[in-house]
Amino acid sequence: MKTASAFSPCNITGFFRIHTDPRDPLRAGSTGASVALRTGVTTRVIVRQSRKSTVSASFNGRLLSNKSVSFYVTRKYLRLSRRQWNVEITHTSLLPTGCGYGTSGAGALGLSLALNEAIGQSLNKLEAAQIAHISEIACKTGLGTVTSVFSGGLGLRTSPGAPGVGKITSLPVPKTLQLVTATFGPIATSRILRNDLLKKRVNTCGTELIERFDVGHLQTSFMELSRMFADCLSLMSHRLSRVIDRVESIGFRSSMVMLGESLFCMVPVDDAGEIADILQKEGLTPTVSDIARSGAHLL
Repeated sequence: MKTASAFSPCNITGFFRIHTDPRDPLRAGSTGASVALRTGVTTRVIVRQSRKSTVSASFNGRLLSNKSVSFYVTRKYLRLSRRQWNVEITHTSLLPTGCGYGTSGAGALGLSLALNEAIGQSLNKLEAAQIAHISEIACKTGLGTVTSVFSGGLGLRTSPGAPGVGKITSLPVPKTLQLVTATFGPIATSRILRNDLLKKRVNTCGTELIERFDVGHLQTSFMELSRMFADCLSLMSHRLSRVIDRVESIGFRSSMVMLGESLFCMVPVDDAGEIADILQKEGLTPTVSDIARSGAHLL
């Protein structure tokens, strides 16, 4: 029996544009801006050699189906290994799945790193990350999460693709800033990625936003452009819009997490508690997180 564990930050995307490349999934993905949370997904794997390969996986105690990205990543490693393994996967996170926090991509990346270690596949970290990216693209659970959480921080993706293929600029975020977020529930990313009209709207709304990003005013520019994108996309529910307006009424720019019925703010540490209190009064459970200064890694 062999075990390995890895951690990957979760992720909040403010705005993005979809780029498809049916010939090469390594070059498919998204451009846009995302910020990695120190709150993330911890993945533990237990592998045993066996006569027949079997896989089981859970996220916060809930069993995952064999169509999940975790199974897809594992099947990639089983084919590379050319040996039979019994694989047990456990993902845990303080953040829920399907609500825009990139838990699928974070879990896929952490799993790829952990399986590479446990099975002894000897891929380098970049190669392991590329397997996670390809798996997300295939399963339609995300586009740029793996690239964003591979290095952490606030990333501006200027060309699409997996880590080592796409281009991402890591922007220095002051340690005095935190993220405050809360969610009403999930929006299926796959529903967006399978709907041509919604994809067209995403790309229409996301066009030129990267060029408008003002690195000199990182916090305000990220939040302003994210809100512009959310308003253009028109996916906000009435209740989400109401809470965002409530937060903005006290002077803090807020926006929708892409893609989930969730909201977020990037604010000075001293103001995070005030916003969390407002979200609690609205019946939500807020998460206050530092920004991840580093990316996914083995534990």
